[in-house]
Amino acid sequence: MNNICNKIKKKNKPNDIIYTPHQVVDYHLSLLDLNDTYTYLDPSYGDGVYFNKLPHKKEWTEIEKGKDFFEVNKKYTWVIGNPPYSILDNWLKHTLTICENFSYIIGIVNLTPRRMRLIEEAGFHFNIISIVKVPTWFMRSVIIVCNKKKETQQILYKDFGNRCLYCNNPCGGMRGKNIKHCKRKSNAKVCSY
Repeated sequence: MNNICNKIKKKNKPNDIIYTPHQVVDYHLSLLDLNDTYTYLDPSYGDGVYFNKLPHKKEWTEIEKGKDFFEVNKKYTWVIGNPPYSILDNWLKHTLTICENFSYIIGIVNLTPRRMRLIEEAGFHFNIISIVKVPTWFMRSVIIVCNKKKETQQILYKDFGNRCLYCNNPCGGMRGKNIKHCKRKSNAKVCSY
């Protein structure tokens, strides 16, 4: 197993585990050109929320399940998911060697000019950058859609509101003594109040 992935697996607080709500995945996938003839890799399987919605020719990796993304050498049409932020540089470098197109959702502060240059220098173009507000996540995120064809670029914004996408209770901003607020963290599997 790769040393980088061993570090993630042995962390006391695995901040690289972010559960993506299915509504966010649906929006993310709606931005992409997907069909049954393409091959897909979900490199950070987690609970399978991306994998389960991809067309048929698909594979996954997940370090917690013993399948190391950094050991993948096969080429895919698309690599799609929510990668671990603590190793994003190495993750991107490997992604750029195994696909024709990729799309990730990452924290907005993680889309740095240096990383954008890395992507462009590998021959990829940013086709879509969508800023996304997910109510239970700490910060805004961006969905980036990159491929080797230069196409019209789009910048989009999607606001999922102030209600938890899992329990539909308010996440903040709404006041009143009888309002139950969800305090779910992005790496939690259940809501808390």
